[in-house]
Amino acid sequence: MMKSIGEPVLFAFRETMCMKGSKWPNRFTNIFFLSFIIPVLAMLGIIVARGIYPFGNNSFMHCDMYHQYVPFLTEFWHKLHSGENLIYSWNTGLGSDFVAVYGYYLASPANWLAFFFPEGLLIEFMTYQIVLKTGLCGLTFAWYLSRHFQTRHPVVVGFAMLYAFSGFVAAYNWNHMWMDCIWLAPLILLGLEQLVLEGRCRLYCLALTASIFTNYYMSIMICIFLVLYFFLQLFTNGLSWRNKGRAVRQFTVYSLLAGGMAAVLLLPVLSAMHMTEFRDFSFPREIKFYFNALEMLARHFVTTPKEIGLDHWPNIYCGVIVFLLVPLYLLHDRILLKQRLGKLLLAVFMLLSFSTNILNFIWHGLNYPDSLPARQSYLYIFLVLTMCFEALYRLKESRVWQQAAAAVTGGVILAACGIFVTVDGFTIEVAALTWMFFAAYCLFVLWYLRVERCRSWFVFAGVLLLVAEASFHMYETSVSVVQRGYYTDKKHNYQTLLEYVDREQELFRLESFCAMTKNDGTLAGYPSISLFSSTTNSHIAEYYDDLGMSGTKVSYYTSGLTPFTSALLGVRYTFSDKVEDEKLYRLVAQSGDMYLYENIYSLPMGFVTDPAMLRDMEEEIEAAGSNPVKTQNGLAAQLYPDKPLFQYVMQGTGMGEKEEEREDGGETEGDADNGLAFEIEEYGHYYVYIAGDPGDKLTVDKGGETEEYGEAERNTVLDIGCLAAGEAFTLIPEEGKTVRMWLYRLNTEVLEAVTAILKEQPLTVEAYGDGWLEGRVEARETGKLLLSIPYEPGWRIWIDGEEVLYEQHAGAMISLTVPKGGHRLRMEYERSGFAEGIGITLISLLLFAQQINNQRKAR
Repeated sequence: MMKSIGEPVLFAFRETMCMKGSKWPNRFTNIFFLSFIIPVLAMLGIIVARGIYPFGNNSFMHCDMYHQYVPFLTEFWHKLHSGENLIYSWNTGLGSDFVAVYGYYLASPANWLAFFFPEGLLIEFMTYQIVLKTGLCGLTFAWYLSRHFQTRHPVVVGFAMLYAFSGFVAAYNWNHMWMDCIWLAPLILLGLEQLVLEGRCRLYCLALTASIFTNYYMSIMICIFLVLYFFLQLFTNGLSWRNKGRAVRQFTVYSLLAGGMAAVLLLPVLSAMHMTEFRDFSFPREIKFYFNALEMLARHFVTTPKEIGLDHWPNIYCGVIVFLLVPLYLLHDRILLKQRLGKLLLAVFMLLSFSTNILNFIWHGLNYPDSLPARQSYLYIFLVLTMCFEALYRLKESRVWQQAAAAVTGGVILAACGIFVTVDGFTIEVAALTWMFFAAYCLFVLWYLRVERCRSWFVFAGVLLLVAEASFHMYETSVSVVQRGYYTDKKHNYQTLLEYVDREQELFRLESFCAMTKNDGTLAGYPSISLFSSTTNSHIAEYYDDLGMSGTKVSYYTSGLTPFTSALLGVRYTFSDKVEDEKLYRLVAQSGDMYLYENIYSLPMGFVTDPAMLRDMEEEIEAAGSNPVKTQNGLAAQLYPDKPLFQYVMQGTGMGEKEEEREDGGETEGDADNGLAFEIEEYGHYYVYIAGDPGDKLTVDKGGETEEYGEAERNTVLDIGCLAAGEAFTLIPEEGKTVRMWLYRLNTEVLEAVTAILKEQPLTVEAYGDGWLEGRVEARETGKLLLSIPYEPGWRIWIDGEEVLYEQHAGAMISLTVPKGGHRLRMEYERSGFAEGIGITLISLLLFAQQINNQRKAR
């Protein structure tokens, strides 16, 4: 029974393949080595051409690799070398669960090899890891083709190159944590075919476990595709109902076992993700279509620009040859009709998924992707390339009219795209190059069918053409670079200045006004107040937004920071690349063009206050409306009601009406067509609250000296700096934008008074490490200890050795009741799900071993 299943209908034609008998020089017989080494060498060639270190002064740190992956890998490296736990980190934002960061960004076992590299080469460790994983994509796809079609024909190398250098890889290869799933996908799908057709389950279960473990997010898309691909295999390979029932049972059992064996990481990560914005979802209520079929098919054109923004375009390039071979596959009457229809329907469904909002939402784990669209497109590419390979592999079995019809169909599609597709990036050059490659492939197929002598070398030339096309597309659309020196020099300045800060015992935070990324804390190794991560605590993001700083779905950072909010967040030192207000900051040291300042008005990580004195911040936010400066004034007024913390000066509208009424009845001067002008009457440190969206660029003009703020957010606070009486400045939003602006002057005497009151009953941290701290606090009366530590359920807190309950202050921070008198406090962070995950993993491993043993005995 099992032997007959092991010879599926799909392989029945293998003895009659036209390419089976092709001769090939012995030195080129190892197609697996070639499928790995050619993509690696091609990537290295691009790296050399781009001048990437050590072949130049550039670096392959594109997009989030620059802002997230290198900083997080650096924090991981420090943890490995310091022996700190992997559960929590004070350096990721205000302090956060590191398990979620690890599971999303760092779970690939290859990252543990970073331990053996010096910190200064972590950028290169990640870069060349991507190069090797690109080679693995070619290797595993070649392995799939060779096992699926029972061949080691050299054309496998060309298709392996198309998979390794596909449009998906060209667009997203810098997402190093996704690349593991890309090279594992062919093994998973080969294992699924073995499960359905032969009853062998080991490869499927182990490969799927590895995928879930290395990146659970991309594995969501693999699991969705596996369900679809399973039914395709179930109903297109002539299995009896008995064998179909056996396949359903095995698919269900081994899929669950794969998830169970990865539970040791999966459960803690899922538990941590409950604090993110992705915990909630709202299913789309209506269907929307992003683009039409021709516009999607045009994404197959060579050198089509990659899409990593919010325009939904899928990156599905996988060789111009698809325009010839997909029609030939569909017309090939020697391939079972149900197999052709099944794969066609699956491919059409995936194309529909790229262009339909509801399917897009489902594929991405019941969430819309925050840029980087169509993340499941590598599975579509896999499907299309297998169709193309089968058509080419069985080329001699096709009829002349089928070959001609395929060429005509491909040409018609190319022509239709050229006529009707007018989207950005689809240029005459792109169309012309695609036509050239299409014509070349048509000629190669025609000549191959006609020539008899030197056929092996002719095939060799065809493989070279496939390799050249894929390499050219990768060179033109991928491997963007940045200056490596800027990144490393700034990190060196951070590390030099940190030597002036004693952080051995007391825990406090530092922040940068000249940050390269929102994760400079993890990059340079200091507790910061900014974070950019898909695992961001959404409550902190909302808290920042309420205080006039930037809080988004995937980040919170200090655009809009004031001395008061800085103090509330426990910031004691600030990095800057310019001279700061000496009334607020005290210069400590300088390294290169970076300064280290000590904040004159700072607060500890926690302080005790009378609950009646400091009302819940939510009440202040509600009372202030949407103006975060009024919120800060309301909080400060509870402690020092004599004067406002921020003195209101004037308001106005930029790019709107020329005159606006002031709160005191006066008028604001300003040219509506050239922003809003403010004239200062009294020396001080000034801030502007901006209501509305100023656009991607907000310009501040101070007497001809302009400064641009590229990160000015909607409803944010802008630090204008110190201005003397008689000085003037103009705020100019982006063209076409209209915003309302309120000008305020900081009262430093109020700031001094408020921070002095809050420091009267401080939490003194005496010892700390990642995920724990110990300290002492003395309360004059029973009160609330407010901590600038994010509220997360994993914390456990003891006062004088007795565990106490804690609350959520302002919807984001930890607070707890402290009795009168002196007390010792200890906090420890424990990630839930570990014990359960270990138990499920061990049970799943035992069940898997038992199932494999039973199968071995059955044979």
